[in-house]
Amino acid sequence: MKVAILYDGGSDEWSEADVAAVLGNVHEVRRSLRRDGHVVTLVPVYLHDLKWPSRLQKFDLVFNLCEGINGHARYEDWVLGALELTGVPFTGCRASAVTLCHRKHVANTLLERSGVPVPPFALARRNRLPEGLRYPVIVKPSGEDASVGIDGGAVCQGPQALQARLATMGRHFSELLVQEYVAGREFNVGFLGAEAMPLSEISFEKMPADAWPIVSYAAKWAEDSPEYLGTEPVCPAPVDQPLATAILEAARQAWQVLGGEGYGRVDIRVTDDGRPWVLEVNPNPDLSSDAGFARMGRARGWDYDRLVGRVVEEALVRAPSARPQPVAPQRASA
Repeated sequence: MKVAILYDGGSDEWSEADVAAVLGNVHEVRRSLRRDGHVVTLVPVYLHDLKWPSRLQKFDLVFNLCEGINGHARYEDWVLGALELTGVPFTGCRASAVTLCHRKHVANTLLERSGVPVPPFALARRNRLPEGLRYPVIVKPSGEDASVGIDGGAVCQGPQALQARLATMGRHFSELLVQEYVAGREFNVGFLGAEAMPLSEISFEKMPADAWPIVSYAAKWAEDSPEYLGTEPVCPAPVDQPLATAILEAARQAWQVLGGEGYGRVDIRVTDDGRPWVLEVNPNPDLSSDAGFARMGRARGWDYDRLVGRVVEEALVRAPSARPQPVAPQRASA
């Protein structure tokens, strides 16, 4: 097949590290697709470029690795909307799922109303503290992903700390989600289409004693930080079957409510009484060979090429519904 890899082209403002973070996975996927016999073309997306959708018309498939434009996650919604209008099959989640998950308060509302166990939450209002939540609470940007805006000060143990945190975060983010902090074990459940991947657990045993056991931005991306060294993924997770079943049921319900297509990850905390709580649904997570989703694939018995191949297969299976259907002309009634 002729395959286009769509990705964020960045700008002159990007550092070498920014470029490497994006292109590293782009080149991994390109090598994998070429090993499978596909003809691959790289298609970058830039902030003021409106020509890339028309370029895609000549391809059989788009492998979508575009997580925003010039590093801004909010533009990922726009990219996916334009991608759907091309009618070309593409990998990963649809625009609706990504758009919902980029508005955590909206996604949580849908999950809660569908019976998915979600910790109580509120959207922060200017100069007003949320009411009815039990402390401690955690503060997150409602429109970001990849743990952007989450650091050691994200968990607040009382109103004064929360007010200070909201004031600080409000200078950088327009919408902030405040959610009751759930103490317990943390699990990741990956999905490829309807298929659940092996459970993964985040071990916080090596986290500094004075740090909250959360997956902060540093824990994900700053490899020399105590938080990164203190969050160790364990896959497959050491859980008994009843607990695994409970986690999977909650994760699958959340995944289906918010789309159930493409590939994604559901983050869950389990309290001491064995109750799972859905923290977030993450569409199109990092697909790098050293990231969590590929780790789940290896636990499933897939090497990286097989994982990339399965992502492609999932996209092609739902391709007919991804393409706009022609409307039959209506005869005028006599």
